[in-house]
Amino acid sequence: MATTRSTPTSQRDRDRARVARLLKSHAPPDWEQRFRKKDLLDRVIDGEPIQMFVMAADIRESTTLMKEAVRFERFALVMDKFVTSVRRGIRSSGGWFDKFTGDGSLAYWIVQPAPPDEYEERFVQTTGDVAHTAHSLIELFHRRVLEDFRSNSRNLSAGVGLAMGLDAGPGYLVKIADELTIVGSPVVGAVRMVTAAALPQEIVANVYLGERLRDEQAGIYEALGVTVSRELRPTKEYPKGQEVYSLSFDGDGEDPVSADGSSAETGSPTD
Repeated sequence: MATTRSTPTSQRDRDRARVARLLKSHAPPDWEQRFRKKDLLDRVIDGEPIQMFVMAADIRESTTLMKEAVRFERFALVMDKFVTSVRRGIRSSGGWFDKFTGDGSLAYWIVQPAPPDEYEERFVQTTGDVAHTAHSLIELFHRRVLEDFRSNSRNLSAGVGLAMGLDAGPGYLVKIADELTIVGSPVVGAVRMVTAAALPQEIVANVYLGERLRDEQAGIYEALGVTVSRELRPTKEYPKGQEVYSLSFDGDGEDPVSADGSSAETGSPTD
């Protein structure tokens, strides 16, 4: 009886199906229409770099927040609802939710290779999407989620809050423990930027992304209402100071207690 040999084409199709299954839980709902699916899957399979915009989120003093909770199960419920809203907000904006890290999260947006004009248009659009989403999630946390944590806390530190770090560049999707996760310089950069955030409710971008936002804050990105300030801040890698870009938005600094919004538990950054 003749044996059936696997052809290179059929093996590639199986590899694509396997990677697609791994990506599905992280992907935007319309990812198969939004992206050139085969090209993206092939880049992952072949270990090729992918242009990524990475967002690292950090809940400041989350351990203290947990320790001060009156009821731990209430704390866990609020945290779970917030992470669900973060995942939904990122994916609905075309982003990919990588993972929850215990006191924060990692997410990324992808721009695929294209002719120069088309690539630049997508790069500009994605830059705006990332900045807008980061701001929306911080607004969600400080206007709604913090209220639910407050109602379950014995004491609440002024340092509690959500900070964001942003970076962009070539990254990779690799399989670790049966999951696809992002690695590469933009991941390192985004984590470094969120560490450089001096205060909760701050969004900090690296040079590559921040300079673009700064140059066009009164142009392409005017509708975002963003102001981008170039600063020098010490980091672990650059103790004498590293250029970072701090993003602030129209309406920042308003009292979140008096802001509209009823409950973190049903809140969404896209509401």
